[in-house]
Amino acid sequence: MKAPAPPPRRRPFPLRVLGFFLFLLCFLRALVLANLQLARSILFERREDLAPGFLTYPVERLSKLEILVLSHCITLTPGTTTVEISPDFTRLVLHALDARDAEATLRGIRDELEAPILRWTR
Repeated sequence: MKAPAPPPRRRPFPLRVLGFFLFLLCFLRALVLANLQLARSILFERREDLAPGFLTYPVERLSKLEILVLSHCITLTPGTTTVEISPDFTRLVLHALDARDAEATLRGIRDELEAPILRWTR
């Protein structure tokens, strides 16, 4: 039987408050960029060139609150939506309007949404 992992060390409260405001700025930036990218796709790409698909995003190292916030942020940004959270809370199933470059989509979620959430919550 594995010993439980120690809880992550939390930053001081003022840094977490600052992290929250940085998260809001990062989310607003991601929201605006996703809207522009979606508008460009709709206006300038042919329907046949889009490749919608399902992606799996690992979240095993996140708390339930962090998974909740991340899944809502993903759904609020146009072009992606959270379809399902696995019963064991280890992965999200996402639908992307354009899944041609799945790695870039997942990397964008990790860098633009997950990292700012972690600066706020930890």
